[in-house]
Amino acid sequence: MIATPRHLLPLLAVMVVAAAAPGTAEGPAVDTRRFPKLAHLLLLPEEQALLKELKDDKDRRELQKIFWARRDPTPGTSANEFEDNVRAVWKHADDIFSYPNQKGSETGCGQVLVLLGRPEDVLGKGDVPRQPTVQVTGRGGREQGRAPGPGRPFDDMAYLREGSTREEETWVYRDRPGLPFHFTGAELRVAFDPECRFGEGGILAEDLHRAAAALLTRPDLAYDRGPDGHLVPLSAQRGTAAGALDLLTTPRSDFPLAAETKLVMRGPRGEALVAGLARFPPPAAGGAAPRGVSLAIRAADASGQTVVSASRDSLVAPAADGSLVASWGLSLKPGRYQVTVAGLLPETTQGSTSTLDVEVPDFGGKALAASPLVLYPDEPQAAGAADARDPYAAMLLGPMRLRPRFGNVFVATDALMVVATLYGARVDTGTGQASLRSRFTILADGKPVARGAEDVFPTPDAVASVGPIPLTTYAPGAYVVRLDVTDTVASQTLRQEVPFEIQKP
Repeated sequence: MIATPRHLLPLLAVMVVAAAAPGTAEGPAVDTRRFPKLAHLLLLPEEQALLKELKDDKDRRELQKIFWARRDPTPGTSANEFEDNVRAVWKHADDIFSYPNQKGSETGCGQVLVLLGRPEDVLGKGDVPRQPTVQVTGRGGREQGRAPGPGRPFDDMAYLREGSTREEETWVYRDRPGLPFHFTGAELRVAFDPECRFGEGGILAEDLHRAAAALLTRPDLAYDRGPDGHLVPLSAQRGTAAGALDLLTTPRSDFPLAAETKLVMRGPRGEALVAGLARFPPPAAGGAAPRGVSLAIRAADASGQTVVSASRDSLVAPAADGSLVASWGLSLKPGRYQVTVAGLLPETTQGSTSTLDVEVPDFGGKALAASPLVLYPDEPQAAGAADARDPYAAMLLGPMRLRPRFGNVFVATDALMVVATLYGARVDTGTGQASLRSRFTILADGKPVARGAEDVFPTPDAVASVGPIPLTTYAPGAYVVRLDVTDTVASQTLRQEVPFEIQKP
């Protein structure tokens, strides 16, 4: 059974009477003059700003293609269920909310319906439950009985009849399991006037923007401009990575592919930046290494529903054992995920997938939190401009591009660097400062063999690091790096550990 992608839940809750047309790779472009009105609440601020800048209808139509693709919950398939459902809800809104000279899909009611789906409750004046314009469904999907009250269905001609007006109503939405976003105070109320308008501002606007941002599944697709000043076509952005996306829906195992997480750190909007490495096998005897690979990454929540996906074309970096590595990255909210990494060799069209479980901590909470430890060799940073196809392009920590080793396997000639980011230390109300203490320890067979000095940080967030540590004095074998952190103001402690191996050169 194919799980319904989570980002479609609000739209599917509308359950329009007329079924959407079968999925297609790309629907007809919406009238470029109407699109900003229709998609007003779906557009992110940067997309709205770009639309105002575009002077060419060709670019406006290309923006629409990229807009839909950035929200496709099943990339790699011919269907874009998000687009299909939005178009179906627009049609439904036109049927029930239209006024003379205004389409229902362009009204506030239509725009909220397409973003959030059916409300859980509809209230009339004085918070009296009323018969809703849009039928209300319960959380189990069953149709609820009509709410009591004097309300009546939407009448698009009422305001033209003397002495007749449509009633105001308030749509109520609440947090529920499966939603990829949360409302301020766990509830959102949208108050519509008799002409289906609402005041868009303050906390309401923030909640709507947060809901719109949660629909984004392909942040790697961008609205870049080419040398001619026009938007780079979606077809050009997909490149050979489109083949890797196909592997997410039709997995193959043409060669052994391994994947692991390396970097987890706080990102914008309450998310975390998660990056890792994919390892490809060494080329066959006498064969040449591939010039590059294509990667596609998908994260699914505990129910198996897709949360986000991305793809990139990448060069590869050789490892000491002859294998080849490339990096991948995603932005994820706190929680547990199953991440699938697909790798494609464009020259041979061979492909494979690998899955791993990823737990993303809440770096924005009130409790002390630390990122997983990142181990990497002390190497000079690459000179010149950054290459988007660099094998380690996803391994950015501030201005540094790290080059960790797959499996944390080092050789005695390496010098080891270790870093972690710390968040959420309590600030002393008297001094106005935090008091974070951190110390690194290296263990072998459970016993300390080296211990660093204690570092003290007066800030709530900090970067704990140690190195370079020359490994020439360590015997080959298995080791563990431990980080102990203490928030002395809050009397909280935490510990992070990660194993590594030292091999002979």
